[in-house]
Amino acid sequence: MTLLKPSPVLLLLLPLLLSVSQPAAALQILDARDGDTVLGKISQKEVTRISFERSRIRKITGNAGEFVLEKDEEKGQIFIRPASPESTKPINLFITSERSTVALLLQPVDTPSDTIVIREARDPMKSPSRMERSGLHVRTLKNLLLAMAGDALPDDMAVRESRQEMTLWPGIRLTLQRVWLGARIVGEKYQLANTGSSDVNLTERDLYKPGVMAVSLEHASLRPGAATNLFVIREQQAHD
Repeated sequence: MTLLKPSPVLLLLLPLLLSVSQPAAALQILDARDGDTVLGKISQKEVTRISFERSRIRKITGNAGEFVLEKDEEKGQIFIRPASPESTKPINLFITSERSTVALLLQPVDTPSDTIVIREARDPMKSPSRMERSGLHVRTLKNLLLAMAGDALPDDMAVRESRQEMTLWPGIRLTLQRVWLGARIVGEKYQLANTGSSDVNLTERDLYKPGVMAVSLEHASLRPGAATNLFVIREQQAHD
């Protein structure tokens, strides 16, 4: 089987899309139909368990040498980790169950061991998930992140300029520059500046709070006087 190559844009956005707020060692549930490509994250240094919700893994196809794989034939699941614990290169897999074949694009991240459960297409009579009802899925996040990174205006959103300043922590100043307003979600572009006298190292996880769906920092390490762009996607609140 020939592996599909993800587009450069998708690879660029993959770390941003996977920064959706999840606790360490969280259960990732990925909804997919036969032939779909879905995004997930795996631990760089520890194993990640992958299984189907109501089926068994029958076949795995991927690029040899990119990952180490263990099969649990009895339970129909696999355990995977990157071949190199320092690798951040996305891993592309085709996983086949009794019902479907799903392409997985897996981003290695510095987190503890994790679990991915692939939930195949449900019975049409069942009610849609909260994510489906609200439309807040990966495609929506990807499109908004693209617009925010390019300072573009999507057709179904309004844009508001801002110069609101706030102190995140001592020595860290945030300036809200632009706000994208949708029906249910809000995108915010900030300038994050190191106003202190020593280097600052941040991660997206440091910037989460309730209601935040995704966070992206252009540069995680800042010298004194340096600044970077910060993008935040959150649920819309009553005051927006």
